[in-house]
Amino acid sequence: MALRIPKIIPLFPLPDLVFFPHANLPLHIFEPRYRAMVREALEGDRIIGMTLLRDGWEERYYDNTAPIHLTGCAGRITAVQSMEGGRFNITLFGLTRFTVRDQFSDRSYRQGWVEPFHDHAQPSAPLPADLKTELHGLLKAFGRMIGRASHIERFLKRVVEEHAFVNLCCSELPFTAIEKQLLLESADPIHQTKRLVELLRFAVESPTRKPAPAKNVGS
Repeated sequence: MALRIPKIIPLFPLPDLVFFPHANLPLHIFEPRYRAMVREALEGDRIIGMTLLRDGWEERYYDNTAPIHLTGCAGRITAVQSMEGGRFNITLFGLTRFTVRDQFSDRSYRQGWVEPFHDHAQPSAPLPADLKTELHGLLKAFGRMIGRASHIERFLKRVVEEHAFVNLCCSELPFTAIEKQLLLESADPIHQTKRLVELLRFAVESPTRKPAPAKNVGS
């Protein structure tokens, strides 16, 4: 069965951020509606669902009706710092992908009826050896290209399960939000890894493309 999370969870849509299972996400919470969201989450199961806003979100952002991508990732608050004025610094740990089946706006923040993906239904099939080798080679080449070869080498030495490693690559590498959303929506870990390899190959073989700043790679 899928990892169990509540059927209805708070949704926190942002325009340039895609969250992945196994990743840690620090957030500064300052809008009143999302301060309320965090307070209520802390009183309950500490679950928040992150989603990516679609194009055209700007005019409808503050009334909780801005369009969102329906595949997101649920995280649990693992650290919280209360700040002056009711603001918070929190850290979410990514638990599972989900699909939004319905949305509710009866509170100051948006909520969603969500259905978790079946990523945890059974142990993931191991990545094919040739795919894993290609991924590692492209990661090293990408690291050299962006001037962070030593960081990528340390990243490759992390002792984590393969699916977690691929999710961390998707989370931390400097792809666009839409590219990351496509990775999040992949049908399974092998399909996700193939998409990741395609993005890395395109970046490495297209010297005119300038990747976004790699702030977290290998941290």
